[in-house]
Amino acid sequence: MNTLTHLKKGFNHTGGVTRMVVCLFLFNLIFALLLAIPLFRTLQDEIASSDTASQMTESFDYLWWEEFNDRASGPAELFGPDIIGKGAVLLNLEAFLQFRFLDWPSSLLVFMLLYLVVHTFLAGGILSVFSQDAPRFSMKVFFAGAGHQFFRFLGLMALSWIFFILTAQYLIGSLNGILTGIKETAVSEVSPFIWNLIFSAVVLAVLLFIQMVFDYARILTVLEHRDNIFSSAWRALRFVVSRPLSTLGLFYTVFVCQIAVSVLYAVLIESFPQTKFLTVISAFFIQQLFIFSIIWIRCWLYASQLELFSYKR
Repeated sequence: MNTLTHLKKGFNHTGGVTRMVVCLFLFNLIFALLLAIPLFRTLQDEIASSDTASQMTESFDYLWWEEFNDRASGPAELFGPDIIGKGAVLLNLEAFLQFRFLDWPSSLLVFMLLYLVVHTFLAGGILSVFSQDAPRFSMKVFFAGAGHQFFRFLGLMALSWIFFILTAQYLIGSLNGILTGIKETAVSEVSPFIWNLIFSAVVLAVLLFIQMVFDYARILTVLEHRDNIFSSAWRALRFVVSRPLSTLGLFYTVFVCQIAVSVLYAVLIESFPQTKFLTVISAFFIQQLFIFSIIWIRCWLYASQLELFSYKR
């Protein structure tokens, strides 16, 4: 059975549990609102009674933003023109590759940690649903699986972050040092830019590889009822290394699909000038559709990986 067959079966399984994807989307939306509503109130207090409000509907007021940024605190410190539209995707990717989120305000780091814990809880429910012979979504199965796997998955998450942090400390640190040397001797900005792209691709590949290994560790934990997280991670690594074409081929096929959706979103969002109520609502709808698609693709990846592991083990 080839990789495309596993992808097709995973695709079909995900299509059969659309209600689960909708629930996951609603969880994500609730978390987003927990940040968006306080930020909205802060911005409303800042600009509602000033001329800045009308100016911001036409174009971003950089002078106001610089003044606001000097006195902002908490999550509002990250507000800026680069979080609007496609900029948010690129900003998050850069923060991920350079681990710049570690410099975020402490309140936002606590919120991110809470999000990761909830995401870990939900992952147990997702894999429990897909581990059925004929995957069907029900709240009972989902939350029973999420609760049963939570502490094991929490341990795997903590273990994976040890590897992420080691990557940041040694690999990213070393590559940034090399890049600094290249910038100091370069006669133009072209060479450093190209090397920066190459180094970013290397870091991304390593981080995605770690993520993929721990995906299989979670799958292994669900299918084989393993309690030892170190044993699960080691077995998952052996599985990936012994079947590189299948595991990497499947993972990066889905990853390319995610990139394609992100590029499509970036193109579409630019076609909606957000100067009128209707275009703002349209842009919001496109953004939510994009997030829903990313969640769906993540579920598709889990389902396909589970199919591959069940067939190859």
